[in-house]
Amino acid sequence: MEIRPLKKEEWKGRKLYFSYTTDGYCDFDVRGWAFGLNFHAYGEVRQKSFEGELFEDWAERPQAFGAFEGGRCVGVIGCSPESWNSRFRITELLVEEPFRRKGIGGALLAWAEEEGRRAGARMLVLETQTCNVKAIGFYLKNGFLPIGFDLYSYSDADPEKTEVRLEMGKPLLG
Repeated sequence: MEIRPLKKEEWKGRKLYFSYTTDGYCDFDVRGWAFGLNFHAYGEVRQKSFEGELFEDWAERPQAFGAFEGGRCVGVIGCSPESWNSRFRITELLVEEPFRRKGIGGALLAWAEEEGRRAGARMLVLETQTCNVKAIGFYLKNGFLPIGFDLYSYSDADPEKTEVRLEMGKPLLG
């Protein structure tokens, strides 16, 4: 596998199609100033999917990298510095289904971590959803911790949909 930069002029605007299965979700138990994160099973496996893009206009200085196997791009990671708070944000991370659980996602995360360090960032951050329990486990395994949540980031019914925005972070300094 080779990881290399992706050219903005070739990748900007190209749709990324994310798909995963989940058998449960993490639920925030919010009580005043205290909250907890608890796993709940759906009782069935559910398919989730959504679209994303690299080099989004809202990102400060977006960059992207691809993981290539035999000349084929099988995984991508998008990232961008956040100079206002000295963090480095992962905007997208996608590994094609047949190539998952082979170390490619971890290698892309490590690549972004090095880019964040080179940029002088104090923390690597990303967003996932509470229903993406495999991703949450993957990020925890790679040193990320929950650092925040937004109960209504995507809609007024996020808790009912069990798709609450979960911010995760990994300190880079110290």
